[in-house]
Amino acid sequence: MQSADGAPQPQAEQVALAKWHIDRYDRLRASTASRASVVLSAGALLSAGNAVILVQLLGGWGNAWLIAAFSLGLAVSGCLVVASLIAAAGVLVTVKDSRTLFAGGAELPPAPIFNGSYTARHLALFQDFRSAVLAQDTASVLQAAHVELWVVIRQHRHRYDRLRRAVRTLRWAALVFLAVFLGLLINNLISRL
Repeated sequence: MQSADGAPQPQAEQVALAKWHIDRYDRLRASTASRASVVLSAGALLSAGNAVILVQLLGGWGNAWLIAAFSLGLAVSGCLVVASLIAAAGVLVTVKDSRTLFAGGAELPPAPIFNGSYTARHLALFQDFRSAVLAQDTASVLQAAHVELWVVIRQHRHRYDRLRRAVRTLRWAALVFLAVFLGLLINNLISRL
């Protein structure tokens, strides 16, 4: 890395810049997880609405083909809600670790201290951890910071893509629910006339 005048940037400044970026992407990941929890809550509300309408349908009003049509609509809405919840749950935590999830992850150098999973797996004893911390020089700290920065950027992008999929799917579920709900209201109005 170079400064504005083209001179090499000191490693300590590079470490500070990498730390700033890691902190930023950690905040972005936390924000994405927070948004996913909103999707999960909205999915729960939509599921409750589907359940209320389903109870009304199972009460046996109207002719069989209307009950079947509205039930099919509720089934579609329910399946979309479940698909949305699965995608949103994938935002909260990744199923695989980053080294296996992302292309090129297996070739990453170790990132002790910066990566909690790696640290817990390879430095289980305090003495090992302490030795690893004391053995790090600025260059190895910078390399570990770059590894962690690459991982958090990729994780954020992966989770954000899943969040977008969850929101799109939930929108479709809501539209199907709304169509069923309005259809039932219209049917009830017509049958009362």
